Amino acid sequence: MKKLNVNLAIFIGILVLYVAGQALIGTYHPDNKQFRFDAPSDVDFLYYGAIINTVLDSMPPENPAFGGVKLTQPFIQYYPAAMLAGVFNPYNSIRILNIIYLILFWLLLKNLFPDKYGLPLVILFASSTFGAEINSLGVDLIARGFTHAPFFILLAAAIFCRKLSIRLAAVFAAALINGYLMLIAMIYFGVMLIMKRSRVNVCLIASSLVGLVIASIIVYSQATHELFYTPFVRAFAFNPIEIIKHAAPFIILLLFYRHTGMTVLLVISIIFGSLIHYNPFFPVFMVYLSGSMLMAAGERRRPQSGLVGLAVTVLLCAGFIVSAYGKYNPHNRNYYPRYDSRLDRSINWVLDNTDDDDVFLALLLDNTDLALIMQHRPVYLGYIGHVAHLRLNWQDRYNQFVKMFATGQAPKEVGYIYFGPVENKYFPEAHLSYPIVYQDEQGKIYKTKRDRLRFDL
Repeated sequence: MKKLNVNLAIFIGILVLYVAGQALIGTYHPDNKQFRFDAPSDVDFLYYGAIINTVLDSMPPENPAFGGVKLTQPFIQYYPAAMLAGVFNPYNSIRILNIIYLILFWLLLKNLFPDKYGLPLVILFASSTFGAEINSLGVDLIARGFTHAPFFILLAAAIFCRKLSIRLAAVFAAALINGYLMLIAMIYFGVMLIMKRSRVNVCLIASSLVGLVIASIIVYSQATHELFYTPFVRAFAFNPIEIIKHAAPFIILLLFYRHTGMTVLLVISIIFGSLIHYNPFFPVFMVYLSGSMLMAAGERRRPQSGLVGLAVTVLLCAGFIVSAYGKYNPHNRNYYPRYDSRLDRSINWVLDNTDDDDVFLALLLDNTDLALIMQHRPVYLGYIGHVAHLRLNWQDRYNQFVKMFATGQAPKEVGYIYFGPVENKYFPEAHLSYPIVYQDEQGKIYKTKRDRLRFDL
């Protein structure tokens, strides 16, 4: 009788879990008890869908939540989703890529650690501590792996692949995808260089630095309202509680597994997560990568190390089930398809009668009140949480937005005003003097700019 391949069985289990997740997360509406696969599940996925729909239009692409301004955040990872979206729609392209990246990570770990990739794969894709406020890497990857998984695949390849050319290409690509995470990785490579004085680490640092410089030229140079380091300084504070919650299981594993590199990465991630809260999710994600690779590449210190590793992984997997269910359960009113059929006619009119780069002024406050028009056209100011950390002068746009409904004077960047149910909810007394170009029982669309005059010479 053929012996059961435990590692393969674990991967198949995770794959089944992820396929089920794609079918269930953000697709079921608890009120009308229907499934939809073509609508954003929250304000973040509205933003993702808007970027996916526009990322191929220009280089750099326009920020759909800050119309008229180029996107000042990493966007390379959106290209695969954009290419799939033409066939499957943006939200299904995200679901497809979540599965593809799981398979790619499995293939990588299977190649690097053929006899012990199962439990590390669980830690990456299906683990979480209990009682944490910040998502674990697995809770994030099951819903939005399309944007974060590529970096961790590339970083794992850069650290553990044997062929130098692959490692250099991987670390360069990782820097293009996520510069902030690469800052953590570069400190790791720098510490390893000091400890081992290896020419390989010099090459890895140089390759990642080139990637960071190119990414900065393409992306960060578009933001001029603040100096590049200002958001990091503003986010500096000593608050280690959340990162320690996530790191605690892996600190325990350090007593049973030995790997210098992953110990260094874990310590650096804890320091980052304790002091810099620019994006508190990313250091947490690095904690899970270091813990996973500690079990995959680490040397066992004690005879009972394997049993302890298994116990920790089982507890983390249980934490993942509890955390993911609590976060993505549609009855908790967080993740469910945001769709309003009342807007179909007006949105179809916009698609037929306006240009792709026309900027709309529409109201987007939170998961309840969304400017769904942003899926198809850039808006003057989207969700503030998406633009506040991008070194953009969002406060001025916010003031202009509020002023417009008080004075009726639209900002110069705005081509159209979308006044639908959400706008009417918060500004029922607004009176705008611009020409109405579309009207139905749900609202109006105003045009704020005259058509350009054209002369045939």
